[in-house]
Amino acid sequence: DSNDEFVLDRESMRQALKTLEAREQRIIYLRYFDNLTQVEIAERLNLSQMHISRLLTHSLRKVKRAMKR
Repeated sequence: DSNDEFVLDRESMRQALKTLEAREQRIIYLRYFDNLTQVEIAERLNLSQMHISRLLTHSLRKVKRAMKR
């Protein structure tokens, strides 16, 4: 059932996000749940947009690896 798969995927994602450091979790939250741009996140966290981009890429790779387990 596709609804069951959705629930399982959602729980897998929740568990994978818990493996991240607090700063990585915050950046993902700001980007994908608050819908801020990388520039807006950079301004809020006093970092460069390029640094935010790298952190997002790194964090999302960690999430994908955690979800494969």
